[in-house]
Amino acid sequence: MNDPRLLTLLTLVKVKNYTKTAQQLFITQPAVTHHIKSIEKEFDIRLFANPKTFELTPEGSIMVEYARRMVNQSTQLSSAIEKSKQTTKKLFIAITDSASCLLKNVDLLNVFFSYFNNFCQIETNTLDHIFRDIQQGNIDFAIIDSDYDDDIFEGILLDQFSIIPVCFQEGKFKEIKRVTREMIKNNTVILGTNKEGLLPATMKALKNANIHINASDVVVSNSYLLIDKMIEAKDGIGFIYENALDGFPQLKKMELRNFSASQSIYLIYNQNSFEKKTIREITGALKKWSNQK
Repeated sequence: MNDPRLLTLLTLVKVKNYTKTAQQLFITQPAVTHHIKSIEKEFDIRLFANPKTFELTPEGSIMVEYARRMVNQSTQLSSAIEKSKQTTKKLFIAITDSASCLLKNVDLLNVFFSYFNNFCQIETNTLDHIFRDIQQGNIDFAIIDSDYDDDIFEGILLDQFSIIPVCFQEGKFKEIKRVTREMIKNNTVILGTNKEGLLPATMKALKNANIHINASDVVVSNSYLLIDKMIEAKDGIGFIYENALDGFPQLKKMELRNFSASQSIYLIYNQNSFEKKTIREITGALKKWSNQK
């Protein structure tokens, strides 16, 4: 049910080439040009401030955002209709790698399983994939350790994770309880991926504590599940969620003066979801769980 011109516009903005846009959409190049000019004529606007670089005008930016939402809504509609045809309803949940330690709480999992028994599928994914999949209706809920666009998503605060400095139990810091600024400055620092909330929350807290890191000695782990191995391999200082420490027995918690960091963990879903009844039931149960824990 999409206006094909909107998909043409989104593709053109992405690839920045009329010929490649036509190839991707299996249409002719004149058709691409016609779609763009048709939008501009209908709304009496210019989409591109610079046709060579495809820099958008303010009106073009509004149109691209509208097109993105309409295409996502159409995809979400198709997904909702397909789900309605299924005899067995399934709940699809995604979670960021570094927030997955929240699932150690069996009571939280039971909230989901109580509604869908064994038909609850949970997967880990990156934030950008999660945001896209929720908008397209491929997943129903997500648990994330990051802020989100509240113009698109609704959210429930599930928990607050403290961030702590850690080191390898048997490494050079094994006899040390408190890490100093000099240690951080002169040793490798291992941080979580910038595609999740751990890294920006850590960096903000370090800045607030006036602690500077030597950028050449920073290692970013693209998988939170491997961060302990990287800390061990580098025998450096890492920053993780305190809730996850039990899952990394080879790491030990350290103290760092004036350092205080935490990250909110949210359950989010699409504001325009077609699964209104499911959302009311799950969010109501999760609010009770959050208040009782």
